Amino acid sequence: MLPKVAVPTYELEIPSLKKNIKYRPFLVREEKVLIIAMESEDTKQIAEAVKTVISNCILTRGIKVEQLATFDIEYLFLNIRGKSVGESVDVLITCPDDGTLKFLFLLIWMKLK
Repeated sequence: MLPKVAVPTYELEIPSLKKNIKYRPFLVREEKVLIIAMESEDTKQIAEAVKTVISNCILTRGIKVEQLATFDIEYLFLNIRGKSVGESVDVLITCPDDGTLKFLFLLIWMKLK
């Protein structure tokens, strides 16, 4: 039997429910689910993959991801992703005016109080 790997746990409040939950970062297997969904370019498959990953990462019982508001799902996913792969992402945007000029932005997720 393989040893069980300990993963860190975090806590946050679901905005619409005003309920604190515990969650963990996503693991390699969940990241693979997200990558496969992104490669499919099917929005339904991507949405289901995000919901599956969130469900797997929430440790608090009784939370039904499919019943959460869209903004709660986005908030949970951003927090889980931030703890999993980092709180910043590089975004490459092509100028819509000429179609060739490219801008690279570094977006950093910060929690504002």
